[in-house]
Amino acid sequence: MTGRLTGKVAVVTGGAHGIGAAIVARFVAEGAAVTIADVEEVEGKALAERLGPRCRFVPCDVTSSSEVAEAIDSTVAELGGLDVMVNNAGFGVGSKIIELDETQWRRVVQVNLDGTFHGIKHAARAIRRGGGAILNLSSIAAGRAMPGMAAYSAAKAGVEAMTCTAAVELREDGIRVNAIVPGLIQTAAAAQGSDVLARGLGMSVDQYFATRQGRWGTAEEVAAVAVHLVSDESSFTSGLLYRIDNGGTA
Repeated sequence: MTGRLTGKVAVVTGGAHGIGAAIVARFVAEGAAVTIADVEEVEGKALAERLGPRCRFVPCDVTSSSEVAEAIDSTVAELGGLDVMVNNAGFGVGSKIIELDETQWRRVVQVNLDGTFHGIKHAARAIRRGGGAILNLSSIAAGRAMPGMAAYSAAKAGVEAMTCTAAVELREDGIRVNAIVPGLIQTAAAAQGSDVLARGLGMSVDQYFATRQGRWGTAEEVAAVAVHLVSDESSFTSGLLYRIDNGGTA
């Protein structure tokens, strides 16, 4: 029995842990060959080894355009091409605007927004001859006022705008561009971020879930949607901002 991604080659940035790792594991299970591109070498190498010969790790800081290009070029050379790019690498800091220093601001924007730009730009160059899919990771923070998350929210809003623009620009090359917009997903990073978010909204984490999302989402639930959006099942889907938040933004 073949998987939905059999024969496809993918790069997943920030794929060493959290949502990225779940996406990598699901892609491999669905038949893809996958490059994990991440700064976390120990975790990334361990995951690649655990998932077997169709998974490889390359060190990559997405704030560096040349490192992203190198990760993609090495994937093409080693795995025979590129069909799917997942721009997942990202992080946030919990700080109100008046307390946010420029170093924090720039680092959040560089990783989340610049990193996605680098991924789209270099992946499109590698994919364009055969068509394929680019998937970006946004956040519900992009479209809602979330006190304490200004830098992250601004960067993710940029990711969503860039997703829509890229979907139109790359359509003639047969490249689809979509974004997943997760709510609170149960990862180590999100556990810390949810505390900041809840405090900013003047409530406890339990109150937040009771009124907004109902429960934690799982990384595997995000990965399941990722498979659908990059597979041939979604051949007519591009420019979509796909919310995964149990109705929390409804």
